[in-house]
Amino acid sequence: MAITKRTAGRPTREQAQHIDDIILSGAREAFCSQGIEGTSMEEIALSVGVSKHTIYRRYAGKMALLEAVVTRDLDRLNQAMLDDATGNNPLERLKNSARRFFFFCVEPDSVRFMAFLTSEAIFSEELRQRFATWDRVLSGPIIACVEASQEAGLLRADETPIALFSLLADILDGPSRRMQFDLPDPFAGLTPDQFFEHRWSVFLKVATSA
Repeated sequence: MAITKRTAGRPTREQAQHIDDIILSGAREAFCSQGIEGTSMEEIALSVGVSKHTIYRRYAGKMALLEAVVTRDLDRLNQAMLDDATGNNPLERLKNSARRFFFFCVEPDSVRFMAFLTSEAIFSEELRQRFATWDRVLSGPIIACVEASQEAGLLRADETPIALFSLLADILDGPSRRMQFDLPDPFAGLTPDQFFEHRWSVFLKVATSA
């Protein structure tokens, strides 16, 4: 994917954002294909049609570039969850956010990227620490919906919001894990929509019982 040729001079904000998006998309693909160590900034620059200097002017190195790739994904997902978390019923907002989270996690591109991150984190303490930060960012909107549902008396109050979020995330996590290993029937004989609805009903049975 190449940058559209532009006239000389300082790029506009829109052009700069376009360049950033292309760099991050190219880096994401390169990291998934070759890993962090196997990827060079030169290769990323060549693949997206910019100079290595253009990348280094924005990102100090490969780890900073990876951080930006993940941050972009998380920002997009969190914004989508916030957009879906509308309405007067906090439990319905929680369900909508959880649905968005689930379908993001089972997108083939997301599955592939998560498999790359997981395998890299085995050998990188720095990456494991970053995972903890990313997890807090990812879980924030859903935990807020859980807390609002508890305050409205719609979810049990004898568990912490984080505990209920963890329960929900674990219930929904199976398909993405099975897809990472290319196992057959990741949705247990159901469509993705049916799987989500079934697991949501399981969560409610546990999270609303006395």
